[in-house]
Amino acid sequence: MPLRLLRDALRWTLGALAAALVLWSFARVIGREFGRPDGAAAVELTVMHWSGEGGQEEDQIVQRLLRDFEAANPGVRVRRINPGDSGSYYTKLQTMLAAGEPPDVFYVGTERLAAFGSAGLLTPVEPFLAADAAAGDPTAIELDDYYRSTVDAFRFDGRSTGRGPLYGVPKDFTTVGFYYNEELFRRAGLAAPAADWTWDDFHAAARAIGEIREADGGQPYTGAEFVTWPTMVRVFLRTWGVDLVTPDFERLRLDEPEVYAALEKLRAWRHDEPRTLTSGKSKVATGASVFRTGRVGMAGPFGRWVVPSYRQIEDFGWDFAPLPRAPGHEPENVVLTVAWAISTRSEFPQESWKLVRHLCSAEAQAAAAPLGLAVPTLRAVAESPAFLDAAVEPQNDRVFLDQAEYARGVDWPANPKFESLMGSRLDQGIKTGDLPLPAAIAAFESAWATEGASPLARGGFPPVPWGRILGWTAALGGAALLLALAWWRRTRPGRLALREELAGWLVISPWLLGFLVFLAFPIGLSLILSFAKWNGVATLGQAEWVGLANYKQLLAHDDRFRVCLRVTGYYALLAVPLGQACALGAALLMNLKVRGIGFFRGAWYLPSVLAGVGVAVLWRWVFDGDHGLLNAALAPLLEPFGASPPEWFGADAAAWGPPAFAVMSLWTLGGSMMIYLAGLKGIPQELYEAAEIDGAGAWRRFRSVTLPMLSPVIFFNGIMAVIGSFQVFTQAFVMTGGEPGDLTRFYVLYLYNQAFEFYEMGYASALAWLLLLVTLLLTLLVMRGSKRFVHYEALQS
Repeated sequence: MPLRLLRDALRWTLGALAAALVLWSFARVIGREFGRPDGAAAVELTVMHWSGEGGQEEDQIVQRLLRDFEAANPGVRVRRINPGDSGSYYTKLQTMLAAGEPPDVFYVGTERLAAFGSAGLLTPVEPFLAADAAAGDPTAIELDDYYRSTVDAFRFDGRSTGRGPLYGVPKDFTTVGFYYNEELFRRAGLAAPAADWTWDDFHAAARAIGEIREADGGQPYTGAEFVTWPTMVRVFLRTWGVDLVTPDFERLRLDEPEVYAALEKLRAWRHDEPRTLTSGKSKVATGASVFRTGRVGMAGPFGRWVVPSYRQIEDFGWDFAPLPRAPGHEPENVVLTVAWAISTRSEFPQESWKLVRHLCSAEAQAAAAPLGLAVPTLRAVAESPAFLDAAVEPQNDRVFLDQAEYARGVDWPANPKFESLMGSRLDQGIKTGDLPLPAAIAAFESAWATEGASPLARGGFPPVPWGRILGWTAALGGAALLLALAWWRRTRPGRLALREELAGWLVISPWLLGFLVFLAFPIGLSLILSFAKWNGVATLGQAEWVGLANYKQLLAHDDRFRVCLRVTGYYALLAVPLGQACALGAALLMNLKVRGIGFFRGAWYLPSVLAGVGVAVLWRWVFDGDHGLLNAALAPLLEPFGASPPEWFGADAAAWGPPAFAVMSLWTLGGSMMIYLAGLKGIPQELYEAAEIDGAGAWRRFRSVTLPMLSPVIFFNGIMAVIGSFQVFTQAFVMTGGEPGDLTRFYVLYLYNQAFEFYEMGYASALAWLLLLVTLLLTLLVMRGSKRFVHYEALQS
């Protein structure tokens, strides 16, 4: 009795704590809204930024600057939002913009300027500058004090960046170049890169470092890691005096011999010369992190953002070299920068401008400069000891300032799909090599031409008739309610049945209320938006009605959609039967009566509740093409046959990418295993005893008793597995990002790309509803076929 009382007390205590936590959460949110200051002397500004590589130190600097601003402006309060890294930042920012409650002041990178500027989300700042100058304000911003290229990077004329109105004040910037390992340069007999070194010098140095051999026959070195991000590819082309697109973005120039020759150099250095450039097979040691291994001579083109990480290197010395120039050409570079911008929907534009002025002041830039993340945009601060500090690496800080004198921004069209398509397609020819370079170029040209011919590209669509839609929705909802009441009145049950019916409604009421309050409206809105064009950052009032154009584009013009559907289907064909067979086998093992079986059941189930991102990072190491655990185990087995392990997420991704994810899915079979185990426990032992008396062996008992009696559970798990196989996201997002090309781009990842990277929320909604139809069709097919093998006798016993 005391034990039961203790158990009941504990249960009620936990329940009360959970209820109190929920109530406190609601009260806190509601109280925060009602507790906002009002009146003429109470202005609240919302500021949004990210921390990135600067981590807590950068965050603390921003906090201190905001506190100083509040102290200097007693009538203004500042609410700060920091979602974390830049990826989370833009997702959060898009959500706030779509909700019509954007932050007053926020970060904008040059890569988002065209998309945000064309949507009318940014306030031009030159009127504020003119007003300050006319008033003789001593804190006025003088654009001549800034590096001109950083200012021009935030001009946008409606078509491309670099010219037109100014939409932000740059807070810091970086140029790019190569970080080099001083120890490997010495071992290769090389001098440090000169200020005017060329790509020929770079190539010779990378080749020499790749020829270094360990005395003990250890792992060889690699000359350089050359990242092929779209911006870096375009900067590389500009060093050769060419670009892949005309300045007005009207025509691609990939068919020009000079452009092809420059791209071919990158491809040949990586694929035709062993150990000159990193191979592109690795998904682990890539980008900035590969330099820290000490096995790579140079890494880039990178800017200042890697410096905080590289300052932690203790095994070797390193420094920074400028971006090489092409022989016979002037040096080139790019300015990568972030600005403080003001929302067009800010209720307090003057106060917001005062805050921007404060955040871009010399004091603010000098406070952030020692972090090493970026270069101050004010020349006086960049030339001061706050940035040029000889006591910390890199010693060659001056290079960043010298390059800024001739660096330019890289402009992009307002359509963000251009950059994505370029990176995705050209990487197949330059980096992973799963396509010949001419085929990769042709794929990019075809994809961009298809984008231009899209039914959605013609424009001129009318606005969404929200008034009529709401009217029709109300009318249909009222008619449905009247029909339901009439049907209920006609089939009204007796008193006992009515009590049972009410009890049933009461039981499902929590879910029903949750659905009506939190899900019904988003689902209905998604259906409407699937017939609309909406960028997800403007208000819904700016959505355009396109009818069936989204669906026409998907089904008739979108090659990436078909590839994503094929990748997802390939994965489902492998993962569903393999996963269910393994889950059933594990359940049979866990059903054995042995000592400590409870521990093994928990151990099998535990991976299914672990964090998806952490598990994805673990499996990325397992499938790594260069140093992965799986390939290390397969190589000795395949070498006698003259074969080598596949490049799972590289050149062999078309055949081996989805199977790799299918193997990975076995890690989370614990949930299905537990359901199978519950089903096995429900099979009467008398059936096994009768079969054994009749002389049935183990296989016959499994085939004639276990499978038929377990068929309802197999049916349920199978349906859930089919649905789950079309919802793969976290693994692909973390491990490959859908690359190379689109060979690992699953359906839901493509949906995410459309919604949060390309700002096509209407198109993403159409994708979501097509996904519903696909999974519904597959579920109906499975249910129809289940009549032949599903037996419910076990549930009736």
